[in-house]
Amino acid sequence: MSHADPLLAFRRRANRHALEDGVADLFAGAYAVIAGAATQRTTYLALAVVYLGMLASGWKFAHARVSTGRTGYAESVDQPQLAVLTGILASAVLSLAVVAAATLSQGRLWELSHWPTWAPLVAGVVLAAGFAHTALRSGLWRWGLYALASIAGGVAFWLLPFGARINPSDRLTLLLFSLGGLLILTGVVVVLHFTRTHPVVAEESGRGA
Repeated sequence: MSHADPLLAFRRRANRHALEDGVADLFAGAYAVIAGAATQRTTYLALAVVYLGMLASGWKFAHARVSTGRTGYAESVDQPQLAVLTGILASAVLSLAVVAAATLSQGRLWELSHWPTWAPLVAGVVLAAGFAHTALRSGLWRWGLYALASIAGGVAFWLLPFGARINPSDRLTLLLFSLGGLLILTGVVVVLHFTRTHPVVAEESGRGA
């Protein structure tokens, strides 16, 4: 007897519809940039908290502005894809938490010079998990590429010999800025492509033939 979820295909289709317009890429990219700034200045942590607080309403508004009237897809009141997007952003938070906790044994919690050199690797792996999960939930290949970029970037910024000018926290900052730039750039391209290939559907006049 098969125990497969009969609604799995519909949920995947809903997630794909929610993420195909590129808006989620922009939101995730913006958060990666904010998180990167927070590794340098703790004042940006407050901005990260505010950003997470407005995520649901901000994403829903932006997604509606881009997709409504273009796909003819009926939106559900309970958006399952918000959990997917929140999971991506939570991955960045977890990365910062793990790295920050590791500095406790070395001194102050946010002492940048005491951040471990493997910080980018941890962040890259955790973020890759979030991106891969999104790729599986939506079936969109570009999120799988984000996962590969996270792993590759994590290894690169961990091992590259930058010299004394770049401290361990700078390595994590560069990774998050790079991923943020990739997400934002890709998001812009996807949004432009989506709006060009999905013209606004004219409303029916209601008249008979």
